[in-house]
Amino acid sequence: MPTPITLIATLTLHRAPDALQLEGLEKLVNASRAEAGCLQYDLHQQHSADNVLVMIEQWLDAEALAAHQATAHYRAFGAAFNAQLVSVELNHLRRII
Repeated sequence: MPTPITLIATLTLHRAPDALQLEGLEKLVNASRAEAGCLQYDLHQQHSADNVLVMIEQWLDAEALAAHQATAHYRAFGAAFNAQLVSVELNHLRRII
């Protein structure tokens, strides 16, 4: 049985996302949720810093995550948001209990 992968991606932007950026993020979320190996793909905004976004993702296995990172919508998001990013922190987790 595959081991699900949880990924917490913390995106720090130069400033809070505007309406156009939120629209782009919504497209990314919806397209990612439609992928065969996606178990969870939720976007959150930090209460104390509205320029910090946290994506909580869960994938069926490492292959599903790799396939996601090769999709056109993932690559388009990276190209569109790269200039807006101060930093990206990726934490790959595996559930133990």
